[in-house]
Amino acid sequence: MKTIGVILWMQLCWVVAVAQTKTFMVTVTNDWTADKVDEPVAVKLPPLKKVGFEVKGVKVTCEGREVACQLDDMDGNLKADEVFFLADVKAKETKTYKVELSATERTEYGKPRVYTALQIRDKQDKHPDVLKVEASGKSFLFNDIYMHGVTIESELTGYRIYFDHRQNIDLYGKKFQRIELPETQFYTSEEQLKQGYGVDVLWAGNAIGCGSFKDWKDGNPENWTDVAVRGQRVVTTGALRTVVEVYDLGVKAADGTTYDMHQYYSLYAGHRDLKVDVLFGQPLEKLFCTGVQKVGATADAETRKGHQSEGFLQKDGIAASWGCDYPDMGKKQVWAPEAVGLAVYVPTEYIVGQQEDELNYLYTVKSDKKNEIHYFVSFCADKEEQGFHSAKEWFASMDGWKERVSHPVKVGVMK
Repeated sequence: MKTIGVILWMQLCWVVAVAQTKTFMVTVTNDWTADKVDEPVAVKLPPLKKVGFEVKGVKVTCEGREVACQLDDMDGNLKADEVFFLADVKAKETKTYKVELSATERTEYGKPRVYTALQIRDKQDKHPDVLKVEASGKSFLFNDIYMHGVTIESELTGYRIYFDHRQNIDLYGKKFQRIELPETQFYTSEEQLKQGYGVDVLWAGNAIGCGSFKDWKDGNPENWTDVAVRGQRVVTTGALRTVVEVYDLGVKAADGTTYDMHQYYSLYAGHRDLKVDVLFGQPLEKLFCTGVQKVGATADAETRKGHQSEGFLQKDGIAASWGCDYPDMGKKQVWAPEAVGLAVYVPTEYIVGQQEDELNYLYTVKSDKKNEIHYFVSFCADKEEQGFHSAKEWFASMDGWKERVSHPVKVGVMK
């Protein structure tokens, strides 16, 4: 009887284990005229009542082969609510992916192709990772945040968003396609430079930088100086995508009204560009701006030699520039001038106007009926082995980039 009881118990455990999985199919359709490679696919998980268990693991397959994926907690409640993977889909093709959810935790999802860091400075110089930093708008924590703000990286490019009133997007350019910021932390040493590591490649100064989001006042970009609370948060990170949030609460407008603003920056493996989503807590009539700076427009002639500042601002929402300058004026003895290409694509539905000044190519923008603004930012460094090495090459890629991000794949879920 004891043996029978053990067998029944084992069978019951097996039944429970089997029951703790749920499978559904996802279709990914590319209705564009060009192939898609490393195309982001995010699928919201069914509610807990429908799944029947808390999802802790996921496996995605296509045509019998496993596809790299990750589980993401997008709302910060410590429970997974999205499955994310990258799809390779040919033009006019539909692929079907099998998604298997599990109650069993899975910790290995393949070699990371993205990196995220939000770190604080400490006396031991260990720079511990944190998930969120929030402070009064009157506090100046710029020098207390290691790397001066949240930092994200793919194999192609690296970005950081400053934790201060500027909230500028800074750029890290690389020679090789690999993850480097865990080693250099944006502060590349002379020895690392000799070994071929990348480096900070942009000096923004008083310019808009590369796609930074700014207030608009009296015909000029304005920093976010009058806010009650500012913060940065790591929303999610894994092997394939990273999403970070930059937020300002109690922003005071010129007319005395206040509003909240949340900016989300998404970077995907295999991509050099950022997806930027700006959400407001209420309807707003006011204007904002973004754009790209004229790289090297104010640099000396010797620095610009062979890299004259070039660029354009188009009505279709593409602004791009190419130029050369020293990213850090204090390290001229170590760093050579860096040539870079910058770009921003803003869908025309958000554009109110455009303006060119001595330093920038700018779009003035306004939120839609959902109180949102969405746009894309990209850059290249001349130092890349597999990249763009002239203004002509960089500018020629703009239309293709615009079309690619304007035609995301269509995702369907089959029960």
